Amino acid sequence: MKKQIMGIFMAAVMATSGAAALTGCSPRDEVLKIYNWGDYIDESLIEEFESWYQEKTGNAISVQYDTFDTNEDMIMRIEVLKSDYDLVCPSDYMAERMINSGLAQKIDKDVIDITEEDFLVDGLAEMVQPFDPQNDYYVPYVWGTFGIMYDTNYIKAGSEDMKSWSAMWSPKYSKHILMKDSVRDAYSVAQIYANTDKLSDLSNGFTDYNDEYRAELISYFTDTSDALIRAARDSLVKQKSMLYKYEVDDGKNDMLAGTTQAHLGLFWSCDSGLIMQEDGGDHFYYEVPKEGSNVWVDGWIIPKYAGNYKAANYFLQFISLYDDDYDYAMTNFDYMGTSMAVKAVMDDAKAALIEDEDGFFEDKEDWFKKMYIDMMFPSEQVLSRCGVMRDFGKKWSTELDSMWIDVKTL
Repeated sequence: MKKQIMGIFMAAVMATSGAAALTGCSPRDEVLKIYNWGDYIDESLIEEFESWYQEKTGNAISVQYDTFDTNEDMIMRIEVLKSDYDLVCPSDYMAERMINSGLAQKIDKDVIDITEEDFLVDGLAEMVQPFDPQNDYYVPYVWGTFGIMYDTNYIKAGSEDMKSWSAMWSPKYSKHILMKDSVRDAYSVAQIYANTDKLSDLSNGFTDYNDEYRAELISYFTDTSDALIRAARDSLVKQKSMLYKYEVDDGKNDMLAGTTQAHLGLFWSCDSGLIMQEDGGDHFYYEVPKEGSNVWVDGWIIPKYAGNYKAANYFLQFISLYDDDYDYAMTNFDYMGTSMAVKAVMDDAKAALIEDEDGFFEDKEDWFKKMYIDMMFPSEQVLSRCGVMRDFGKKWSTELDSMWIDVKTL
């Protein structure tokens, strides 16, 4: 569970440039074009897939692998520029948008069947069924929560302050706070923060995450209005003067390297897990705040303009394989440090972590092991205060984009 992440961005750029050069003159059916988040695959698997695909099909394949920073960056390439990527990895709400707007192709269930009983971690199918009820378009890949990650060199591990989103708006931490430069993530947190009192009343002071509370929380992820957008905007404007900066991917690396004055921020659990695996990464703590949060699911879609449908489906099978003969999904888990969609991987990984089979928790504080396992495998109690983002539709997406530009340029 160890790897080096410093300098990954430049390595990825070089790898992408090299891949483009190598695949530029190849027939299109011998090229698989993938557009994925940064740090979202063990890159050794790309070469593994090329060999595996030839063994499976008798055909050669070369992978062109590019990365994006936000869902909005990705959809611009697909929806507006009509780029012919064979696979993209949107989050739940963006996957719904792609499916509803005809930008997604059905997967080939003769190659990959995600309805198999043991394929998905319990509950993941239910999370995506509202927008893909027959599991026709979307293949879950990784999942997790978002919350507050903080540096225990500056903030005590288990701090009560960090159990609330109010820490992200607290003058106590002014100029030490990172906020995601991602409109839906920032909006969702701001919406929860703006409605703290209402959520507290519904949950008896955040002690009873009942159906009434959940309905209110989930409404922030599934619908919006002018009034809700205004409330979120006001919260984000209030927060802005306290921020160290907005960031997407570099904040975690800076905190690990100690080259920033940021001590806490909004982070996806996958990014938190990534740096906690590094040497010196055991002084970070991750917390899902009591007011509520988001469960995100990132998964694969074959876009409308894909030029190699066959190879795309075979890659979906390959990246999910974990059995006696193949451990590709587990290899990815070891690299990425995040929760994977494949049930068998998660079952084995949790057991291995509890037993500390590879000595990962040796010489670490007692709190770190419990916190890390809770982050990787969220409990029912944590999930009961989380909702899944849904697509708001083009009108409200445009309104949100306008609000975000307004906040950023004030």
